[in-house]
Amino acid sequence: MNDVMAVFDSYDNYYDRAMKAYCSTEKIDSKNINDEQSRIIIERSCVHIGFYLTWIINNNLVGGMHKKYDSEKLEKVEKKEMTGVDFFLTCCDGKLWSDDFNDEGLAFTEYYYASGQFMKDYIDFIFNELNDIPCEFAFDWKDYKKFEVILDRRYEVFCKN
Repeated sequence: MNDVMAVFDSYDNYYDRAMKAYCSTEKIDSKNINDEQSRIIIERSCVHIGFYLTWIINNNLVGGMHKKYDSEKLEKVEKKEMTGVDFFLTCCDGKLWSDDFNDEGLAFTEYYYASGQFMKDYIDFIFNELNDIPCEFAFDWKDYKKFEVILDRRYEVFCKN
């Protein structure tokens, strides 16, 4: 792995979009958002990261740091007792770091996520499969299961290279 930790993504990058969507839907002013509403907005701003991290965890591509310090939470994600979004916000400080992956996971993330292809696949999935808009919905295991197929295919192609 690299000695320098790279940040691949952060919920901060999508918070404003999620907040505008939430305020529009709920018909409230952004100045009047309470803590609970802010948490909902934060969660919606990182569903895509939660999908990706869930897949990483389920495919044993997560970094050693998490295996050492977050093993109980990893197990909860694997058992669907905790979402990838919750793991991301609790264990990754809201940022997707290079240290979140083992060597193979990092190589795949650099190939797929950092290239922008992940986000293209995600947006296509949201528009075409869910008929929704990014940052406007919460993590759902049924939605994840559908998207997991796309991640599996991309990983299969990566492994053949």
